[in-house]
Amino acid sequence: MPCTAVIGTGAWGRACARLALEAGAGPVILVGRDPERTAAAAVPGVAAAMPADLADADLVLWAVPVQHTRAMAARFAGHIPTDTPVVSLAKGLEEGSLLRPSEVLADTLPGRPLGCVSGPSLAAEVERGLPLALVAAGPGAALAAARLHGPRCRIYTSPDLAGVELCGGLKNVIAIAAGLCDGLDLGENARAALVTRGLAEIRRLVRAMGGHEATCAGLAGIGDLMATCASPLSRNRALGLAVARGKRAMDILAASPTVAEGAWTSRAAVALAARHQVELPIAAQVAAVLWHDSPVPAALSRLLSRAPKDEDA
Repeated sequence: MPCTAVIGTGAWGRACARLALEAGAGPVILVGRDPERTAAAAVPGVAAAMPADLADADLVLWAVPVQHTRAMAARFAGHIPTDTPVVSLAKGLEEGSLLRPSEVLADTLPGRPLGCVSGPSLAAEVERGLPLALVAAGPGAALAAARLHGPRCRIYTSPDLAGVELCGGLKNVIAIAAGLCDGLDLGENARAALVTRGLAEIRRLVRAMGGHEATCAGLAGIGDLMATCASPLSRNRALGLAVARGKRAMDILAASPTVAEGAWTSRAAVALAARHQVELPIAAQVAAVLWHDSPVPAALSRLLSRAPKDEDA
């Protein structure tokens, strides 16, 4: 019988376990590092399981934050069959290596078919039973789509694994910028301009790294950007709001290391852009504010003082 395993006990892992259960494609198990925490996180109908139970899974949904993925995958590698697809639900870039989630998994779980699922997916809304649409990409996309497509979740597929993952990671950085903008009460016009130019940054990097520009106009790009930059449920936007209102980013991140993936992705994105000779001015200012205590008004001034340019450049 088909069995879907979700690795990761955070809100998005629990939400996806619930979606898989609703889709009715066999049993769903939830696997984490700590048995007690895993049992507490399991939703009704989803069994809390041990790493050894992964041997029975024919699909693994990887719901571990990007910065913890390498260590976690190394820990579970011996339990995941070499022919089992592993599909990432994470959104970000690994610091240091600058790798996308599926690339980190390729390093640590070699030989498995890989993929990702992305799109506008605020976990709190999913857990409330609200509808959503997602996009699955990569070799594991078809099976992931079949296991998640259900009564309230529509799944699309894409051949553009790199583009979908880059959009999912970089939109978190732009959401932090949107929170900074809202925290300064700069208004709707300013936020709309910032999000639009943020999408242009994402498109430039996607194009430079061989992804499809059309992906940026889809669920993983503009769809996720709309949800994450505007919703009060967005952890990345909330981080930007708090910093703009006087809190130190380092204090927030130290109190909750997984609060917002975009914080770590901002530095990685700037480094990746330099490698590919692509400009990411918004991401650069977000990184400066978060990691170098640059004043938010000064970061805004640097963006506004940039020379005029062609909108498509």
